[in-house]
Amino acid sequence: MYLNITKLYMYIINMTDWNDINSNGGKISQLVAKDSTICMTKPDMAKYLINTIQFEDNCIVMEPCKGTGAFYDNLPNNVIKQYCEIDEGIDYLQFNGQVDITLSNPPFAPRKLFWQFMQKAMATTTRQIYWLINMSSLNVFTPKRLEEMKANGWFINNFHIVSDKRWFGRYVWVKITKTNTNIINYTDKIF
Repeated sequence: MYLNITKLYMYIINMTDWNDINSNGGKISQLVAKDSTICMTKPDMAKYLINTIQFEDNCIVMEPCKGTGAFYDNLPNNVIKQYCEIDEGIDYLQFNGQVDITLSNPPFAPRKLFWQFMQKAMATTTRQIYWLINMSSLNVFTPKRLEEMKANGWFINNFHIVSDKRWFGRYVWVKITKTNTNIINYTDKIF
């Protein structure tokens, strides 16, 4: 099976039938095994990042991109776990429930899709959002989008840098909450 990454991105952008991504009708999980541009989080990294979060008993935690379960399977037993996984026909962008915490290694290419995930998380999450993204994906947080977050009561609070020898460069665990700690200041003035 040959993966045409442009075709994959076009399907992602257009949010069409994910089960027909390649000419063989393969699913994302089948493509991941053969495409080095799609990276699943290692369970050890997911455990490490999950341990940076203080979970209250019975809080509802959403994993929008379950994938192989690195985050979902390692969530503590005192939480109520929910997930979406496009490979199982459960599209996060169609999710309409409410959760306390959303956390994931979301698709961050194309960035338009990552921002759609961010918008969905802001609409469906009540307390905290955590994304594991590559450093270049921080560019999605433009002044205009930071203003959109602010208007919705969301603020970036923390960056936790991590590395995975399989991935080029560093990745960042971004913590987003309803508390403005003024960690990020910006201007929309273009120089």
